[in-house]
Amino acid sequence: MLLRCIRFLLCTLILVVVGASCDVLFRQNVRSEQPATPALPFPTCNSNDIECLRRGLRTFFILMDSGYVGMKPIDPVIVNSVAISLPEEQTSFLLRRANVTGTKWTRLADRKFYLRGGKSGVTFNTDLHVTGEFTMLMASRLEPYIAHLTMDIENVETNITYNWFSERRIDKEDYIFIGPERIAVRNMRLPTFFLQPNSEDSSIIEHMLQSKQSILDHISNEITAAVMHDVVDNFRLFASKVPIKYYYNY
Repeated sequence: MLLRCIRFLLCTLILVVVGASCDVLFRQNVRSEQPATPALPFPTCNSNDIECLRRGLRTFFILMDSGYVGMKPIDPVIVNSVAISLPEEQTSFLLRRANVTGTKWTRLADRKFYLRGGKSGVTFNTDLHVTGEFTMLMASRLEPYIAHLTMDIENVETNITYNWFSERRIDKEDYIFIGPERIAVRNMRLPTFFLQPNSEDSSIIEHMLQSKQSILDHISNEITAAVMHDVVDNFRLFASKVPIKYYYNY
C-alpha cells in the first residue's frame, strides 16, 4: 500500500513538471509569433513634410543622447584638437580638448533630393558653445602663448550631402544604408569669444585674433564639421538597425 502511494506521488510530480514546461514553451512560442512593436516614439514622416521631419530630428537627438542602439552621445562632446597655421606670419594656433555643447538643439532648415550624382542632402542650423585651451606659437619666441578660450558659434549653417540606398533583410524589413558624407560649413556671423585669465598671454592672443578674424572662422568651421560627422555616424548606425517603417513613410 505504501509503495502504491509513493508511485502515485511520483507520477503526479512528473505530470506537474511536464505540464509547467509545456506551458513555458507555449508562452515563449506565442511571444515569438507576436509582431515586434516599435521601440521608439518617432513620427512617421513623408519626405516632403518638413515640420514632421523637424519633430523627428528632435526625437532623434533625444535618442542619441540616451545611447539608443549604441549611438554615441554628442552633447557635450570633446573635439581633441583643431590647428591652423599662418606661414606668412610664422605663427600657428592650436585649440586643445574643445568641449562643445548645444548640438542637440540643431535645427533642420531644409531637406533636398535628387542632387548631383543622385545624392540627397540636409541643411542644419546650430548654435554651439565651445571652451578649451588655446595656444599660439610664434617662430620669434620659444615659449607659446596660452589662454583659455570661450567661444560662441551662432546660427552656423551645415550642408550635408550623401548617397543612400535601402535594402530588405532576412527579417523582411527595409533598412537604410548611408554612404560617405560631404559636409560644408558656413558661418552666418563671426564667432564671439573671450580669453581667460586677464594676462599678457591673453592680451597678445586676443590682439592677433581680432586682427585675423579668419582664424576663429576656420576653427569654428572645423569644430562644427567634426560634430556633424559624429551626428551622421550616429544616424548611419540608427538607420542600419531600425526599420524604415518606424520613422519614414515610403
